[in-house]
Amino acid sequence: MPEIAGEQLPAIPLALTPKWLGARLGHKIRSIENTRTIWGTGSKLFYTITYEQESGGGERPTHVCVKGVFDPAMIEAQPWTVSLARREADFFSKVAPSLKNMVFPKAWWSGTSDKQGIAIMDDLTTTGCTFAPEVASYPFEKVMNGVEQLAGLHAQYWGQSQEEHPWIWNNYDPAMKFMCAAWDQVVRLPGRPQLPAYLMDGRRCNEALDRYYAERNPRFRTLLHGDTHLGNVYFTADGRIGFLDWSAFHFGSCFHDVVYHMTTMLRVEDRRAHEMEILDHYLETLHRLGGPRFDRHNDPEVMIEYRRSFMTNVIWLVCPDGLQSKERVAAFCERTVAAYNDHEVIDVILGQPKPAS
Repeated sequence: MPEIAGEQLPAIPLALTPKWLGARLGHKIRSIENTRTIWGTGSKLFYTITYEQESGGGERPTHVCVKGVFDPAMIEAQPWTVSLARREADFFSKVAPSLKNMVFPKAWWSGTSDKQGIAIMDDLTTTGCTFAPEVASYPFEKVMNGVEQLAGLHAQYWGQSQEEHPWIWNNYDPAMKFMCAAWDQVVRLPGRPQLPAYLMDGRRCNEALDRYYAERNPRFRTLLHGDTHLGNVYFTADGRIGFLDWSAFHFGSCFHDVVYHMTTMLRVEDRRAHEMEILDHYLETLHRLGGPRFDRHNDPEVMIEYRRSFMTNVIWLVCPDGLQSKERVAAFCERTVAAYNDHEVIDVILGQPKPAS
């Protein structure tokens, strides 16, 4: 149920009252207990709910996570955080109900106003789910399960674009371009991970980023999760991967999701050993679930687009201090640089003929 037009959603935790939550969940609530809070650009407030009456039928949650932007100072300093909250609430109300073949948190309600986006989801920790630490790596079989689910999302929206879904505007590319604008300054700050010489050239790397975004092959266009790194996954009680943080979904090249997920989940050695096996599994699953059939051996455009798509990992090379932990940035930067070296990402992008204007 979307929010009533013109009605403002709670902007601070104190406004998340039993009455407000009860109205969204459709049950009278006697009391709520805030068990913990995770602050961030999208804050997560966890509650245990006590209802007025025993259940009279129908599902209702006892442990919920309420996600939104609940820090007025952050909204004032970083107003773009509201657009992320609204985007994630829109995912749960407009995309999730019909999404197949993916694991993601169950949402009980979501809605938006002009200054807020809120999703009321299951508290995954109470359902036996676990989360990755700041720095970790996993067996390639886990990544196989992850790309299976991404293939399901991609197959369902294959070939579609913002023209069919005008409300899904691309909020991802502008954010990456903004962060990469200060490339030369950021990569030379004290304490930053050491990069090879060719990745210290901000002008050339930004040119590659611009061309990657401008020249993505439309043969591979679909709806993306957009931010499939290790920090945005969880593991269900039965060992499957689930995907969190749906604030960056947009239309782009399918391999964006695949390589970003793979690079951050695997050690460099494991990616090198199993990369083509994972890619083949993704392509096979994509076709099985209704997408096109691609042959990386006989269709050179497949591997060109795949190799170009590693540009997606660029955030780890220039990630601002405070956005992610130093430990995570260092580990993922190492994995990113290895992938850039292996696939000659910058040269592949800049070496392609420029499209006719």
